[in-house]
Amino acid sequence: MASMKSSRKLLLQRARFVRFLLCVVGVAVCLCALIYVQLVKGSEYREKAAQNQLHDTIVPAERGKIYDANMNPLAESSSVKKVYLNASAFVGYEEARQTVADKLAELFELDSEEMMKRCSDTNSRYYVVKRRVESAKIKELLAFTSSCYTRTGSDGKEYEVYYSKFIGVDPDVKRYYSKPTLASALLGRTGDDGEGKEGLELKYDAVLSGVPGRIITAKTGTDKEEMPIEYKNVYDPKPGNSIVLTIDEYIQSYLENALQSAYVDTQCESVLSIIMDVNTGAVLGMGSRGAGYFDLSNPYKIADETVAQGLDEIEDEAEYKTAYAAARDRQWRNICVADSYEPGSVFKVFTASSLLEEGLVTMDETYTCVGSVQIAGSLYNCHRHSGHGTQNITKALMNSCNPFFITRGLRLGVDGFNKYAEAFGFLERTGIDLPGEGSSVYFSIDKMTQSNVASAAFGQSFQVTPIQMLTAISCVANGGKLLQPYVVAKQLDANGNTIAQTKPTVKRQVISEETSAKLRSMMESVVREGTGKNAYVAGYRVAGKTGTSENLGTNKYWASFACFAPANDPQVAMILVIDNPQGAHGGGAVAAPIAAGILENVLQYLNVEPQYTQQELEKLEVVAKNVVGQDVGEAREKLLADGFTVKVKGDGDTVLSQIPSGGQSVPQKGAIILFTSEESKAETVEMPDLLGLTVNEATSRALAVGINIKIAGNSLMTSELRAYEQSVAVGTPIPYGTTVTVHFKSNMGITDGNE
Repeated sequence: MASMKSSRKLLLQRARFVRFLLCVVGVAVCLCALIYVQLVKGSEYREKAAQNQLHDTIVPAERGKIYDANMNPLAESSSVKKVYLNASAFVGYEEARQTVADKLAELFELDSEEMMKRCSDTNSRYYVVKRRVESAKIKELLAFTSSCYTRTGSDGKEYEVYYSKFIGVDPDVKRYYSKPTLASALLGRTGDDGEGKEGLELKYDAVLSGVPGRIITAKTGTDKEEMPIEYKNVYDPKPGNSIVLTIDEYIQSYLENALQSAYVDTQCESVLSIIMDVNTGAVLGMGSRGAGYFDLSNPYKIADETVAQGLDEIEDEAEYKTAYAAARDRQWRNICVADSYEPGSVFKVFTASSLLEEGLVTMDETYTCVGSVQIAGSLYNCHRHSGHGTQNITKALMNSCNPFFITRGLRLGVDGFNKYAEAFGFLERTGIDLPGEGSSVYFSIDKMTQSNVASAAFGQSFQVTPIQMLTAISCVANGGKLLQPYVVAKQLDANGNTIAQTKPTVKRQVISEETSAKLRSMMESVVREGTGKNAYVAGYRVAGKTGTSENLGTNKYWASFACFAPANDPQVAMILVIDNPQGAHGGGAVAAPIAAGILENVLQYLNVEPQYTQQELEKLEVVAKNVVGQDVGEAREKLLADGFTVKVKGDGDTVLSQIPSGGQSVPQKGAIILFTSEESKAETVEMPDLLGLTVNEATSRALAVGINIKIAGNSLMTSELRAYEQSVAVGTPIPYGTTVTVHFKSNMGITDGNE
């Protein structure tokens, strides 16, 4: 009996010990788990808890503005909205998915099936449906999210479920452009994240971006509604700084309108131009067509209609994607700074500058061109195969004589030639404040030969970028100072205060003022009498040089023209390059007249005072007298005495009206129409075809039908000029007395060779 009690007692003691041991182990395990959760994994779980309880909304900063030189905004940002989907909120509310998916797809033109997939992803709490949504669409969305549907709960009662449970709206920022296609490659684009991707938007991204803000609000554990206890922290975004460009919106418009016409008329692969202040290096205009041109508000759309049409005709999907990507990248590419071309005879300006600076040629030294020259076993032809005869350096530049510059350029030798190629900036990037600047394609200097010098002396066998060429031309014009080009004049803070300003930077003195003055005079002769005569602008002393070069192995040409004006006091310089124009491809025939039109508009806009010669004054327009209300006979006699051609319309005795009206400028010896009846005022005349006519022929034909023409081109060379463009299409009905602009150019002495 005692042994049984003892045994039972022992069992109880063992049970108590086991229970105690289990309690100790359990407590130890719980304690270890608690230590692990709180100390080892504490920060991780706290972060997860915060994520479940807090909703962190990023508020994008307003991106800084981009202004033109006159403080006209070219790019600016404004507040819009971002729409997001909380798919996790559909748990228990599956019946709402299809309605929400269909509505979002309808509002934002999205695929309904894709939206249904997004609504079914219950692990997703924040899927961005659409960014940069404007107020009109947001109003439609809010009308939907403020509506509800009725569902029966587990308790049998009916509840209203608002669609705002599943859809949210957060702050966002959208970039706007006042003129979406103006200076597009220069301005560049921003990506979906709002960061700069191309052009100035990329180069100055850190300046323009600003600092995003945050809105932190507390949520319930299901992240479906805010807590009843208010908790919100707001960190306001800081707007980005703005930049002011050297680009002038009006000059840029003149430039791009001319480039668009040139692109269509010459059927080229691309055309580009840059305009620069020769005394500061500030770029006033930069643009292109065929590349470097797109819609800033829709950058992924192919802007060139011909290219877009060609893409639409590609049926193979893989081929289409490849072609589309190439076209897209090309339209984003700023070819004015990124690409290179062979300068052709424009480079003779620098060969001449080097020779004169080194004293290797005098102004009076002569050379007789017989049409070709043989150097180191190679025959080099002049573009005029019959030769230019005896000429000095000025005549050689005017005529763009290859043998002259080949033979004289060899005097520089390899070292001398490279010395000035480097000094003028052709062996280095200019450092312009734009991304993606390309470099020249030059000879290997340590292997360069005299034959290379012979080719390079007249601009062949190497390539330079357009911005390099314009910077070097400005150096020749401004007294020999090589300037660093730039497009951003200053930076402004959010309050409009200047925080940084660009000052003109002189890199080095390349040639003397004396040599510069000689080249200014020589280049003016090129336009006045030589291959650049089609760049003549009455009243403005244009100095320039033509260039025509073959893209070896492709049977394609670059036609170019570099110039500055006025020659006696240079203000602006310009480069224009046409890649593979169809038909005529000479720089003098194709590029020079386009440059003349741009220069005339720019110089007038900049209020550069014209200086007319006596010859030019004789061809200027004169002001017509006002003869309205006077007797027809007396009025006619007065106008005839002033040299006008007079036509009378109607049978009345008194002048009721006149075209052009009194006080209006009329070409000398132009037509003035006198109307003597109300019926006669409504009469019109069909625009005649003036293309291909000389100035005198076109004037006579215009006067014969009772209209006037304004001559655009070198009107001093009336016998050489032929009309190649008229501002009113043939056959268009126009009022009597209308003044039509007719563009003339000369082909005499201008060839399509390597001028």
